Amino acid sequence: MVEVVEADSSGRVVIPKALRRELGIRERTKFILSNRGGGQLLLQKLDIDRIAKKLEDELSGKDIDTIVGKVRKEVNEKIKARYPDLHAR
Repeated sequence: MVEVVEADSSGRVVIPKALRRELGIRERTKFILSNRGGGQLLLQKLDIDRIAKKLEDELSGKDIDTIVGKVRKEVNEKIKARYPDLHAR
């Protein structure tokens, strides 16, 4: 479905009713909005349940504490490299 919509004076754009119904968009539905360049915007419905299920499937049987430890170590190394004065004290 393709629709032409117009922004109001506050920059708001109304998603047409047919699209809202088709996509299950209700009041308080959250989105990710990103600039794709060349005048394109990407509006992605943020489906927490789907993200949680995907993470659950991907992490099933894995040692989460080990993964978290590796991520923390990597983040700390990047912080030390980028902001060496923070850890000099």
